[in-house]
Amino acid sequence: MSWFKIDDGFHCHPKVFAAGTPAIGLYVRCGSWAAQQETDGVIPKQIARMYGTPRMIKALVDAGLWHDATHECEACPKLAPNSYAIHQYLDRNPSRVENDLARKAKSKRQQKWREGKRNQQANDDSTPDVDAVVDASTRRHGDAAPDPTRPVPSLVPPTEEPPPYPPQQDNLPATFASGQVAAVGPDWLQPLTAAMGTAGMHVPWKFKGDDLIRLHNDIKRLGIPLMVEQARRGWQSARTPVVSSRFFYDSWHSLPTPQATDGRPSLHAVGGPSKTSDYLAGMAAIADELRAGGMQ
Repeated sequence: MSWFKIDDGFHCHPKVFAAGTPAIGLYVRCGSWAAQQETDGVIPKQIARMYGTPRMIKALVDAGLWHDATHECEACPKLAPNSYAIHQYLDRNPSRVENDLARKAKSKRQQKWREGKRNQQANDDSTPDVDAVVDASTRRHGDAAPDPTRPVPSLVPPTEEPPPYPPQQDNLPATFASGQVAAVGPDWLQPLTAAMGTAGMHVPWKFKGDDLIRLHNDIKRLGIPLMVEQARRGWQSARTPVVSSRFFYDSWHSLPTPQATDGRPSLHAVGGPSKTSDYLAGMAAIADELRAGGMQ
């Protein structure tokens, strides 16, 4: 059994709002089909038309959740004319090759367990060849419950030492040289990177795609001073050197939304049905801003 993974922030993503609920039903259903058939996120046109309507398909393509054969996304495969691709499917889901390797590894584990049981039965005083807690029902990648899409927040950063000059990635320049504060990334990100550097937290910034959108939303929701203060606490409590801004990523997203002062609706502070229109308008404004900045 395979699993189609969806991020826990999927429900409020600007692309999801742009596509609409009926189209998202098609997205989930075809994603489940792609995971079962191990197509690496490719959806044949006949499958898409069997589960949805042309309007739903167009909504997914226009929102950037699906690609058609004319797409230019470097993260997704080239397509035949009569097929679609789920955007960044392999960033969140295992490929056909990975599933096949996982099945073969499981088969070997089961065979080893059976051999160990036979050896144990042949000599009650002997120790089985495998750990007693490993048995034929042990689940591994491919037939177990899906891992969380995002890692569980932790105060323990990676153990590797950072390079003195981080390489450029996704058109974002290296953030800080030793003892130097520099602006980095799109205009809306530069105040945060500069404030982090001024506070002495010199780390490279390697966000891209949907992660950049989530970071953009958190900056608008929390404000830079609160994010810098949260980062400072994590920096001081870290038991090994912090080597990337991703160390702060989940702790920022888990912070409660402060009292709004500018009238913009918050992702986590929608008060009820009376504020639904304001919330949707705010999400649409964020989506328009991201599209204008070339972040789709």
